[in-house]
Amino acid sequence: MSRIRLSKALDLAQSRSDRTGKPFAVVLFTIDRFRLINHRFGYTLANLALKRVHEALRATLGRGQYAGRWGNDEFLCLLPECGPREVAAHARTIADAISGLAIHADKHIINVTASFGTACGPDDGHTVQDVMNAADEALYEAKRNGRSRIMAAANLPRRVFQMGAVLEAALREDRVVPAYQPIVDLATHQVVAEEALARIVTVDGLVLAADEFIEAASQFRLTYKIDWTVLLSALTRHQGQSGGITHFVNISGDLLRHPRLLMELLASAKLRFLPGSNDTKPFVIEVTERELLDNMELTRERLAPFLDFGLQLALDDFGSGYSSFQYLADLPVSFLKIDGRLITRIHEPRVLSIIRGIQAVATDLNIITLAEYVETQQQVDLLRHVGVQWAQGHFFGSAVIDQSVADQRRAMSVNWAQGYYYQKQPLPPSP
Repeated sequence: MSRIRLSKALDLAQSRSDRTGKPFAVVLFTIDRFRLINHRFGYTLANLALKRVHEALRATLGRGQYAGRWGNDEFLCLLPECGPREVAAHARTIADAISGLAIHADKHIINVTASFGTACGPDDGHTVQDVMNAADEALYEAKRNGRSRIMAAANLPRRVFQMGAVLEAALREDRVVPAYQPIVDLATHQVVAEEALARIVTVDGLVLAADEFIEAASQFRLTYKIDWTVLLSALTRHQGQSGGITHFVNISGDLLRHPRLLMELLASAKLRFLPGSNDTKPFVIEVTERELLDNMELTRERLAPFLDFGLQLALDDFGSGYSSFQYLADLPVSFLKIDGRLITRIHEPRVLSIIRGIQAVATDLNIITLAEYVETQQQVDLLRHVGVQWAQGHFFGSAVIDQSVADQRRAMSVNWAQGYYYQKQPLPPSP
């Protein structure tokens, strides 16, 4: 069954549940490590694996039950009038059917497993979207805990779901705003740059840091909207400032997967810089190793228009992964942000040697180094001794939002709740 037909079946199941009071359930699952299967055996055999899994799934269906592909390697099964106990048993039946497959690939036999998330309406949500979000979160938890397992949404902490609702409302009401943290030149002690960091302004006067909502953003696929909002705000701030300060803004892998939105952001950037200026701009887009797309050619292709226009590239959390130096070879990096976990341990001789080695490589490549999470004078002294050029952290100043902007957004949120719609800049639609 196609995704469109499955969506219609979900809506009908929801309507029937509302009328009768009987539950309905969904099973969402993905093939474990499907990307590795695709890479090792190629598209044809990977596609055969998808086909065989689909056949095994359909063989488990009873009367009035529906199933089909929901995404690339993601499958959905809808079980009307089915509660938690029944959906758990059905998920186990599907898992056993998949694990029993033997898919012949030349001289090899592929055995696959899957990770499952289950959810029931109305217990796990009163709308189709709520139930699907619950199943998606359960699936994520199953994969995070080792794959090849079944996780029920009812067994998960509710905080991620609650934070997802908070984040969606904040994006809708334009209450996601940047906080700006200063970046200091260690040689001159002058502020030379600032990083824009996402914050949520709540209606009751609080400011939520990114680590409080980034997991929910990832689970509900809202990260690219946060990037969009913060990047546009930082561009506007640059346009309204004079002087040579450099602006750092994060771009996630989620946004890199949306080329149309990247082009819209590039068009906005071009409007905010002097016409005809193709020189290097004081604007830096940060990417982390874990956020880069698996296909390096595609990553370069998505970043190239920004770099050709004159924006600069920073590799964030350098030293946190095994491919860091490979990315230095493949990408035109201008700034290298050393992983903060190394900075917090810089007093250890072995860690200090690692940072010294990173600095030596950066010097040879004419890349500016920037230390994160700097909190003590001892760290500053050691960084200067090693030759690291720039730094940021609580020692130099915390990230601060514009309080007048925060107050305005809270006030407009109240107006929105009373029936008025305010949006400084239209959010990108869900592709």
